[in-house]
Formats: sequence, structure tokens, C-alpha cells
Amino acid sequence: MKKILIFLVSLNLIHCKKGTTEQATTQTKSEKKAPENQISNEDIKYFEYKPDSILNVNLKGFDVISSFSYQGNKFVTGYYAPLNGKIIYPDSETDYGKRLLVLNNKNEVIFKGRGSGDTFQYWPKFYRNKSNDKVIIVCQMAFEYFFGGEAFLLENNNVRYIGNLDIESDDMEKSLTDIINIEEANNDIIFSFKSDSLLLKPGSDDILIPNNNVRYIYNNSQLTMKR
Repeated sequence: MKKILIFLVSLNLIHCKKGTTEQATTQTKSEKKAPENQISNEDIKYFEYKPDSILNVNLKGFDVISSFSYQGNKFVTGYYAPLNGKIIYPDSETDYGKRLLVLNNKNEVIFKGRGSGDTFQYWPKFYRNKSNDKVIIVCQMAFEYFFGGEAFLLENNNVRYIGNLDIESDDMEKSLTDIINIEEANNDIIFSFKSDSLLLKPGSDDILIPNNNVRYIYNNSQLTMKR
């Protein structure tokens, strides 16, 4: 009788232990399944990249200021030369001045940015990341002072105009490209700025604001500013 009692107690303990183990296993499996439904919010960070500078880029009627080679294409800034001080085709009264051109390996223009008017400076800087093939190009604009820049996106060997970043640091010694920070998250390209204060519409309205997470967001071919 004593042996039977011991056997029954042992059997009950084994059953309890098995139940606890199955419950723990079920919980573990449930915990492992959770990440499958979660979306990673890890940001893709861009860093400045200096492509090879090239010389002797010749384009009829176009005065070249800077030229760079990247992925078989040429990225050129400059302007269509006026004739006797007058604007001529392909420029117009509303589209003239320094601009970005992209040429293929046959020296054909495959992208033409809009003219920046009477700007003294229109200098490109390139930014890429380690996660995809996207490249951001920001052309810094200036007269005697910096007044923002124009951003472009190179993706799958195609170039698109992102928009105008009409903002600068309140420090006159620093340009937009000195303070810009570019990240990508959830299909948004985000431009933020490493400066405590910022100037909106520099050179025209000069609106001084604190940098409370001021940023430009590019999504679905639209550039918007958040502040």
C-alpha cells in the first residue's frame, strides 16, 4: 500500500512538471513569434561622400564650374552662357543661372536642374549610406551670405529634384551643408540640423527660430517642413 501511494505521488509530480514545461514552452514560442509582426524603426544614416572630381567636361554653350563622376555619370554644375549679356535658350527669364546637370557616359544630358538665378555660389555635396544605393545631393547656394540649398535624389540611376531647403544656421560662418544631418526612416528622408538656432528664409525674411527639432521630410515626392 505504501509503495502504491509513493508511485501515485510521483506520477502526479511528473504530470505537474510536464504541464509547467509545456506552458513555459508555449510562452517561449509566443514570445519568439512577436517580432515577426514588428516593423524595425532603425534609422538609415547618410554621410558625406566625395566622388572623383573630373576635368575637361565640355558641353556646348555651358560654362562648367564643378564636375564629378559617380556610377558612370557626370554631375556638373555651371550655367548656360548669356550672349552679349542677354539670356538665351535654353535659359529663360524665369529659369536661368547656375544649375545641376547630369550627363551619361555619352555626354548626353539626362537631367537638368532648375537655374538658381543670380547666385554667386552653387556647390554640390554628396551624401550616401551603407544600406541602399540612394545618394542625396545638396547644392549650397550663396551670395555674400549663405541662403539654403537645393536637394536632389539619385536612385536606381535616376535623378529627382527633392526641393529647396530654405534654411541656414544663425552662425554666419557656417553654411547649410556644415550643419545638415540626413537620415532615412520608414521611407521618409529626413533633413535635420545641428544648430541651436536657425534662420528661415535666409537672405529675405531672416526669421530666427530655436531649433526645436526643426526638420524637412521628403515622402511620396513631397518635401515638407516640420517645426
